[in-house]
Amino acid sequence: MTTDRQVKILQYLTEHATLEVGQLSELLQTSPSTIRRELKVLEQNGLLVRNHGNAQLHAPIRYELPFEKRAVQQAEAKRKIAMAAREIIQPGQVIGLSGGTTTTELARQLRPMGGITIVTSAINIALELQGQSNKRVMVTGGILNQESYELAGDQAVQSLGNVHLDVMFHGASGIDVDFGISLADEPDAVVARAFKAASDRLVILADHSKVGQKTFARFCGLTEVDFLITDEGLDADQQAVLAAGGLPIQIAGGM
Repeated sequence: MTTDRQVKILQYLTEHATLEVGQLSELLQTSPSTIRRELKVLEQNGLLVRNHGNAQLHAPIRYELPFEKRAVQQAEAKRKIAMAAREIIQPGQVIGLSGGTTTTELARQLRPMGGITIVTSAINIALELQGQSNKRVMVTGGILNQESYELAGDQAVQSLGNVHLDVMFHGASGIDVDFGISLADEPDAVVARAFKAASDRLVILADHSKVGQKTFARFCGLTEVDFLITDEGLDADQQAVLAAGGLPIQIAGGM
């Protein structure tokens, strides 16, 4: 069973990516030797990796280059967006996670959180959360997209017709005041609409570079989204246009 101190260590690592023993000692106000013991236990449980006095979260799978390239774009913004999204989630809730690099970051942020159920159409997100008995993970059926790790098709849609989600966190390839929220592929948009139909709330997670873009497949209109969580790179004019179009916005890391 994970101790309170171990949970705090994992929370700090989701926020800072990597930390030294001395930094964790200061943050938790305990001795370096105690931190080392806790890190050893967490490493044995497959939750983090130690390397030359540093600790970082364990990466359960080796990502292919196309995904890795997308993940490093706006990486700090995605981490802040994921942290803001994590604050919305309450124990006992059932949440949905689409595929994508920002939602994958949120999955990592959820590792220390127990008592929740996660429904996802992305194989990699399920693997990011593997080996944790304090939460349930459901994966939809479907046909695998080798580049995005997402499942699509009739099986994915049908499985979502049998569940209820408190809140769905979905990524976006484009956000446009006229075209709405869009994705790169139509099969992904079909599954996205099934997720939306199963959810009480829809929250879009997307960095500012997606705003003003139109991609191939329309997911939904701006007024169908409860709110967008984005980063401080969104300028005031863009924010005003989206707000006028009916999209509430939360700036991650903003005041």
